[in-house]
Amino acid sequence: MLNGTKIREIRNDKGYTALDVANLTKISKSYIEELERGTKHNPAFNKVVSLAEILGVKVDELILRT
Repeated sequence: MLNGTKIREIRNDKGYTALDVANLTKISKSYIEELERGTKHNPAFNKVVSLAEILGVKVDELILRT
């Protein structure tokens, strides 16, 4: 499961809006916002990879540790 709080934190640190990330990843803004809120679970791996690439982090940094 993705850590939506971490995604938002990294996105904000980089100065990106959700719309910026949406445009760069070709993932809808609403989908990114759902990931950040934790209401969207288990996205396709290619979406996770795209987010990690745009945010400049490794995929495992976006995974929620339990």
